[in-house]
Amino acid sequence: GRPRVANVHMAFNNFGAKQSIPVLSELGNLQKSFYKGVAEVAPVLDGVNNFAKEIQKSAELKSMLGNAGVEKAFDFIDKLSNTAKQAANNVQGDVLEEFVPSPDDTFKLLDLDYVTSRNLVVKFTEDTIDQSIPLCEALRKKFTDKVTGIGGRLELKRLPGSHVTPNTPDLADLATGRSSMEGLEAIEEQSRAKAKEAMQQVEGVAAVVGSFIREEALAEGYAPRSRKRMPEATGPA
Repeated sequence: GRPRVANVHMAFNNFGAKQSIPVLSELGNLQKSFYKGVAEVAPVLDGVNNFAKEIQKSAELKSMLGNAGVEKAFDFIDKLSNTAKQAANNVQGDVLEEFVPSPDDTFKLLDLDYVTSRNLVVKFTEDTIDQSIPLCEALRKKFTDKVTGIGGRLELKRLPGSHVTPNTPDLADLATGRSSMEGLEAIEEQSRAKAKEAMQQVEGVAAVVGSFIREEALAEGYAPRSRKRMPEATGPA
């Protein structure tokens, strides 16, 4: 197929893991504590598992529980023991401290390997962790000829919305009043106003992206197909 012609970047963020996820260190410590706790009981569970394998052979036990019951009970013990062993192996394992690639490596990869020269960057006005401007600077540096000052296409659009606007679910029914919240009229009114605002933001994004795609398609020679008009039916003369 054809190589990629253009890309759209929305709500771009390239902060490090600790900036993007403030509780990352706490989660890492919690993970280590969990693995350590399970690892400490691993030898006990291993002993229980070995003992269980011996008594599993007991004909008397099978007659009491049946073959299926015995297998189900001891399968659980075996899985529990294996989980403890894995935890013991992971006590000294790596805990996420940074994204891969790192923020610096991301821009290095853009400089070395990114080849799509026509880009639309969408920045939302209420996005507090947006980094569209550094992205635009990197793209301009990558594709602008130092002598002529031209090259590629870079368009930055600032639109109403937040970091999660691109992931907004379909709230059209709530925004237009087609759904109701019986007994919660005050909350419904507030929710409808918020839903209407969110859908307007999504429609604004769709319009900007759609226009960009149409322009790029026309530039590549993808002319829209015209619909043939069907002849009107005529009655007998």
